[in-house]
Amino acid sequence: MRTVRDLTLTRRDTLRLGAGSLLGGLVGEGLWPARVRAAGRANPRGTARFAIIVEAAGAISHVDTFDFKEDAGTQADFDVREVRNGLYIPYRLFPKLSGMMDRVAIVRTFKSHEVVHFRGEYYTRAGRPLNPAQTAEIPPVGTVVAAELDSQRRESDTFPSFVTCNLGKLALPSGFYHPRFSGLDINAGGGVGSVAASGEALALLEERFRLLGDLENAVRREMGRRGPQMSAFRSFQEEAYHVLGDSRWPKALAMQDSDKKRYGENNVGLGCLLARNLVAADAGARYIHVKHGGWDHHKRIYDHDARSNHYKHCNDLDRALSSLLIDLESTPSPRDASKTLLDETIVVVPTEFGRVPGALNLVGGRHHYNEVYIGLFAGGGVKGGTIVGRTDAVGEHALETGWKYRMQPKTENMVASVYSALGIDWLKEVTNTPSKRVYRFVDPLGATEPCIADEIEELFV
Repeated sequence: MRTVRDLTLTRRDTLRLGAGSLLGGLVGEGLWPARVRAAGRANPRGTARFAIIVEAAGAISHVDTFDFKEDAGTQADFDVREVRNGLYIPYRLFPKLSGMMDRVAIVRTFKSHEVVHFRGEYYTRAGRPLNPAQTAEIPPVGTVVAAELDSQRRESDTFPSFVTCNLGKLALPSGFYHPRFSGLDINAGGGVGSVAASGEALALLEERFRLLGDLENAVRREMGRRGPQMSAFRSFQEEAYHVLGDSRWPKALAMQDSDKKRYGENNVGLGCLLARNLVAADAGARYIHVKHGGWDHHKRIYDHDARSNHYKHCNDLDRALSSLLIDLESTPSPRDASKTLLDETIVVVPTEFGRVPGALNLVGGRHHYNEVYIGLFAGGGVKGGTIVGRTDAVGEHALETGWKYRMQPKTENMVASVYSALGIDWLKEVTNTPSKRVYRFVDPLGATEPCIADEIEELFV
């Protein structure tokens, strides 16, 4: 079957030949191309081709989950079990993952600059604390990945390099990078929402795109005056045009009933299922960020009658993440028969901070806590069964950071580890930003204290 791609220039040709009009508004402001330089000696591992980030937005209670501490808040029905040597997990919350912790590494001593959600979620997605003076130019981590790996895209890669799921209006723009490196956000619960063009639909799409090109040529000078916004809109039109002509796209968005039952028909379940499909398609998507919101349980955190509680959220994450790991592990890599998709995909579950240890508060919940919190890692060169760091008996403070530095790791180090797995030098800098401030892929200047711009090498084999 012929597709739109067969009838037109390739994506790479289109971007190259149309560079004058597409980039004109940005080049004049010094935004593109980005001038990138190495600022130190990093040795990225390159153990993964894909990254899947499953953001637990709202903050998991670390002391009730993967850094379990028995305290006055512990529930009688947790059914706490030792699943590995010295690793105790409430089976009631994670019945499936409890049996898979040999594939998962845990960092228990993350420390956050932030203690409020908006700033904390921004921190997770941008890899640095919120600075209002620079937010307009700061890209999300996925945009940096898309730009760095763009040279690896093949002519057959039509899917966006950076895909997000369930972010909606909270999706971050591409900052000083070109809009074509923005994330495409998909509502996982919205159904397929897209079909491949074929037959008359293909012919109509081709004709409309040709007419659009003719119109653009006629008003090229006027469009150039409209700046980056018009460039961004045109870039998204091109991406959509090529995706619609690819029969792999509806297959990636399609979700079988049996899969939805396994993963769970909720945001994190459908998001992880979408992430699996995008990785399996191997059609250009390299960094997939799934938001699992609603973890902010200041009250009734373990009330079975509450509409939202930690039981439900932990069970939803348990089903989704375990199914994702199982499916990736059981699927051979299309490029290397000796590997599975899990070998080629680093999966990370970050959150913005932890929750107050000890007894529950007066309304049966846990408030925000940033001195220690957890992160989960699997696949892509990660050494499963690893536990990085140790906290005290109540989960309030780090006794051992777990890595080669005395300072606790932070979100910046999670980001550096993902960059490293994808083969990206995390010590790079961009020098020609609009503000003239140097943008560092991993910024050592945190909001409340300095950071160490390094990966967590103890996570890896």
